[in-house]
Amino acid sequence: MKKSGKIFLVNLQIIILIVGIIAISYAIGSGIGGVHGISSLNDPERASQAGLISQGNTPLPADSDKTLQALTAKEKLVKVLTSNYAIALYVTAAVSIAVGIFTSNKQGLAVAQRMGYGLTAQAVTSWAFKQLGLKEISIWKGITFGTASWIIGGAVALYFLITWRDKKQDLFIFSCYSWDAPKGGEKCEECNKQGDLPCSDYQCRSLGQSCQLLNPGTDEEQCAWVNRNDVEYPIIQPWEDALLDRFRYTPDNTISPPDRGVKVENIDSTTKCVKAFSPVAFGVALNEPAQCKLDVLRKNTYDEMDLYFSSALLQYNHSYTLSLPGANALAQENITVQNNGQYDIFVRCQDANGNSNVATFVFKYCVEQGPDVTPPLIVSTNFLNNMPIAYNQTSLDLEVYVNEPADCRWSHLDQSYDNMENEMQCPNSIFEMNSQMLYTCTTTLTGIKDRTENKFYFKCKDQPLATEDRNTNSESYEFTVIGTQPLVIDSVGPNETVKDSTLTVKVTLEAETSAGYDEGKAICYYSDTGQSNSYNEFYNTNSYVHSQDLYLEEGDYNYFIKCVDLGGNTDTKQTSFHVETDSESPIVVRAYHEASYLVIITNEESECVYSNDDCNYLFDDGTKMTAQDDTKHFTDWNTQREFFIKCKDTYNNQPNPNECSIIVRPFE
Repeated sequence: MKKSGKIFLVNLQIIILIVGIIAISYAIGSGIGGVHGISSLNDPERASQAGLISQGNTPLPADSDKTLQALTAKEKLVKVLTSNYAIALYVTAAVSIAVGIFTSNKQGLAVAQRMGYGLTAQAVTSWAFKQLGLKEISIWKGITFGTASWIIGGAVALYFLITWRDKKQDLFIFSCYSWDAPKGGEKCEECNKQGDLPCSDYQCRSLGQSCQLLNPGTDEEQCAWVNRNDVEYPIIQPWEDALLDRFRYTPDNTISPPDRGVKVENIDSTTKCVKAFSPVAFGVALNEPAQCKLDVLRKNTYDEMDLYFSSALLQYNHSYTLSLPGANALAQENITVQNNGQYDIFVRCQDANGNSNVATFVFKYCVEQGPDVTPPLIVSTNFLNNMPIAYNQTSLDLEVYVNEPADCRWSHLDQSYDNMENEMQCPNSIFEMNSQMLYTCTTTLTGIKDRTENKFYFKCKDQPLATEDRNTNSESYEFTVIGTQPLVIDSVGPNETVKDSTLTVKVTLEAETSAGYDEGKAICYYSDTGQSNSYNEFYNTNSYVHSQDLYLEEGDYNYFIKCVDLGGNTDTKQTSFHVETDSESPIVVRAYHEASYLVIITNEESECVYSNDDCNYLFDDGTKMTAQDDTKHFTDWNTQREFFIKCKDTYNNQPNPNECSIIVRPFE
């Protein structure tokens, strides 16, 4: 609100307050009573008016030396309005009102308002006493409830005056950027003073932007301030790679030194200006890593500038993209185009040691002033085009992002804008853009079918605040949603006992998927509880076959497996298995002579070897026995030799190098 409007409201409140004070004072005065001298013992009516009560025809005590003086309503009002308390109130209020009128000071008005609160409290108290029939009852030492109500009202007013404090409101706008270490490197050496704890690269860099860990990976690691004597600010040059297609930089000789800069020109335009609501990009290339800021006004220092260029990171290159409305769109918002549609962007940069440019680098560009003849452009959507959705999902909430304010519609048929049946919710103002400087239109797509491609068509008409000369898309924006079928987990495992010789046994969870979207390609997850927040993604997944290695101790296990495809289709299954730890070498449970062979039987699947010398040999150096099956092993029967036999199982459990599984001495 303008200042003149605020002054008017202040003065209006003051007038209302003055009228309220007079009205309240009159109401108070008409009901007040008191104890006075008795002037007549024979006039009970006047005695009653004075606040005294006689019982029956009993006269007042004859020895009373007091006189009774009856007050008319007019006399009471005069007494109230001229009392010391009332005069004090009026003087205080008048001073406050004068301050409010002549200085437009909110404090003066607030004091006057507090006085009004006190008078109101007194009036309400008097009225309440009167309604309760307490008006004529005297209290201690001649003070009536009417007088007491004045005291209460004064106390309330005094309370408001004492406790009143002026209030102030400030508006703060916050922007979130990456955290920055302090400039320079004055605290780098503190990282080297941690006693037995080494200084990490992360710790070192967090102490200052110019801190660097020297001699990494050695016993001589040190955090030091590099380029301590650097006092040069970054050198700024225009970055060619930041430009969009069909744009170029040209030197700008109109900039006053020490500033310098370039123009950003649209090659396809005769005016070299950017079309309204079309993106324009530009950037800077530096001779050292630095942070950069930009502003639409030329500020005196780097710190005063408002917006980070690209990011708040120390980089060699920074870029920025924006788009601006044209003259017509601004006029519809009652905004006058300044500088003939010419815009300046001022840039400064600052290196890790806090050195920043004194002068600014200026990017200049213009926005075409002619009528808008370009239809709106649908740039993107929140749900990607040609993407699947879950089986049995018949609708989809969609956001469509347009490069300018527009009215948009959609249809199942590729037809004209006027014939499209479904309206979208779109912003009308040029100020309702999102962080990407695009305008969001929302709708719900319906009629989606499973197992097919569902096509939708969008068209928009620009300048929603205009009544004529509006531009409409001639070609539709085609958007496809792919309906799918249910996803199926065909198998999961393991489903049996898993054994190994270690305390923790390697177990491989497995799953195979089919159907769904893309013939069952999915991402699978596992959990040992089945709770929704306990699932972990398989290590090998995003395919049709999925696996995850686990290392588990001996025991029984139950795992839940969930797979999800790109369309959101889900299937779940469980698998149970037992884990055993086998750390014992095989036991030979029988040895005997059969035909011309020495035969041994082991208690588990194994491999056996022998030596004719002793048990002190390596397993790989032994002579291998022939295996008839997993547990039956044999060799030639020879009564002239002893057989020192060792056996090992599939988990490589075997006797110690100087021990045997069995020693056999054949005889006739």
